Amino acid sequence: MIVVNDFFKRYKEAVSNQMELVKNGYDCKIITATRFMKQKANQQEDRKDNIFIYNPFFYHIVLFFNMFSKDKDVHIFEEEPQFEKRFLFNTFNKNVYVSMYREPFEKYAEHLKKYKNLKAVYVEMEKHKKELIDFGIDKKLVHVTYTPAKIERHKNTKKYDPKHVNLLFASWNNKEGNPLLERGLIYLLELLELNKNLYLTILLRDNDTKEYLEMIHNKKLDKRVKLLDIKEEELVREFDNSDFVVFPIQKKITKDIPNSLIDGISRGKPVLLSTIFGLAETIKENNAGIVIEPNTKPFKFNIDEKEYKKLSNNAYNLSERYVGKNYQKVILDNYKKVR
Repeated sequence: MIVVNDFFKRYKEAVSNQMELVKNGYDCKIITATRFMKQKANQQEDRKDNIFIYNPFFYHIVLFFNMFSKDKDVHIFEEEPQFEKRFLFNTFNKNVYVSMYREPFEKYAEHLKKYKNLKAVYVEMEKHKKELIDFGIDKKLVHVTYTPAKIERHKNTKKYDPKHVNLLFASWNNKEGNPLLERGLIYLLELLELNKNLYLTILLRDNDTKEYLEMIHNKKLDKRVKLLDIKEEELVREFDNSDFVVFPIQKKITKDIPNSLIDGISRGKPVLLSTIFGLAETIKENNAGIVIEPNTKPFKFNIDEKEYKKLSNNAYNLSERYVGKNYQKVILDNYKKVR
């Protein structure tokens, strides 16, 4: 088995975490490429664990030559249909397993139907499974693998103070579209303006912060907003220091299940998100956070200690669904049945 994706960032990136869960459970190898800031290819630490990361040019060459190996099975992680990969795998008659990490759409379903040896499609929620079946994918091929948290599950032990509520935004990406508006970052500043008891911490993935820092300064929020570039070992600390993990997206991007929110509930943190995410229905049904409509005005944030405790317990209980071993088991059990 070869596990394939066009990018990989060990320990720090959610899809990479899923790939490694598959690799560790099935003793296979990962072939992938660099994409992130300062990321180095071909590191010894990765190679010894059967993770082969190349620069994007060599990645495609290596992947081609691996088609001549004895491995008949390929597990590809896709956000968008990858037609050139489909052509490659079909040409070499590979058995294909696809993990989708976005909501399905009709063009994607048509792409899947054109794989010669499609063995399974793994999706993030029941809604996505139904959509694929409605688009004509055989229901026997579609399996739900709930997005696993990157960080260990643990009950929330932080004392909640309604007069000083810490919000954590861990989905920064200032390189695509109009992120400050679309990802809800402007909305969060407006929420802080309305609610003097709120404080915001943002975990950075890039250094394109100038415009947002100017907004923070113009709104006189410098003392209540922190932008942090942290190391991997500091990630859990920032989640534990928060009261709510937030991602009030204002426009559909791609992912329907934000990994930062899954990591949040795994530490017993209620979440704040908009109805644009498919996850919003699950949060609402389980009373595990606050769900807002996109492109609406900020609301008065009045969550007392009793209500917060209930939200936190519900978030933690819900997080059992998103444990890595459960994700891994669904895929490995399916491998055994198919092969």
